[in-house]
Amino acid sequence: MAQRDTSRRRRITGLPALLVAGSIIGVIETVVAASLGALVFSGSLQGFLTAGVGLYLGAAALILALIAWLAGRRGVVGGIQVAVAALLPAVAATAVAKTFGSFDRGYLTAVGATLVVTVLCGVVFWVLGWRRLGNFIRFVPYPVMGGFLAGTGWLLFKGGIEASTGVVLHLRTVADLTRQYDLVRLLPALAFGVILLLAVRIVKRPIVIPAVIGLGLVAFVAVALATGSSLETIRAGGWLLGPFETTRLWQPWTLRALSGADWLAVLESWPVILTAVFVATLALLFNVSGTEIVLDRDLDTNEELRDSGVVNVITGALGGIPGYHALSLTSLAE
Repeated sequence: MAQRDTSRRRRITGLPALLVAGSIIGVIETVVAASLGALVFSGSLQGFLTAGVGLYLGAAALILALIAWLAGRRGVVGGIQVAVAALLPAVAATAVAKTFGSFDRGYLTAVGATLVVTVLCGVVFWVLGWRRLGNFIRFVPYPVMGGFLAGTGWLLFKGGIEASTGVVLHLRTVADLTRQYDLVRLLPALAFGVILLLAVRIVKRPIVIPAVIGLGLVAFVAVALATGSSLETIRAGGWLLGPFETTRLWQPWTLRALSGADWLAVLESWPVILTAVFVATLALLFNVSGTEIVLDRDLDTNEELRDSGVVNVITGALGGIPGYHALSLTSLAE
């Protein structure tokens, strides 16, 4: 009885910490989801930014909840994954380029392609877990791992430049980044990235990422107030995400995509779709191994694969993007 009372007091004492950790994780995922929405729904899909961000916010909430339900008892925290999201602009652009019809149909085709990627990820994850092939990661050579990480980083770097300036990075467009309008928006983004990189390497604590994000937001507001800029001026200058055409961000776009998408264009995009699924599988296996180190306990890789498979089938059917174990969020919660 005394031991049970002690355990109960310990849980009650830890409740505020759990609420704080959960709130911070929710804020981080909100920022990540909105950022990835801006990354994927750019260029020809810029007009559908509101709908895209809504889909990704819904996916982030669903992935957090489902992984907490299925694997939370093991200390695992999940989230939408930037490794796969780095490839989704290519998936969407390829599908849209092959679409025959209006811009609206192009958007629905991009949603359909994302649906196929995420659901296919879920099926592959579950089959690997069911067949107990979780040790597949041990047979991946180090050069492949290094190339995977480097390639993902480069795609995210390019996407970050496009999201902050609107310039698609190529050799012929590098000179465009020196224009005053683009340079003024690029330099703060690069500075924030460098500060975040240095802070993570120097402080080496999980709280550093949300702390730097929070300080960045405070600094942005402080500069806006110091320069006397109004909200309308900041928005008109392209410093804020949006404008959003409606307050209802999430809508059942996948149901509309079933009848409105150009599925032939989706099928013709199979090379980049399979690449995204392969990258997601590698990233999940990497993250499971890393999660074991963070939690200092062994995990059943096959069980983690099956749980992630179920999550992705559900979120994919609702228009979400692939999601699974998040090392930084798991470390923060731990």
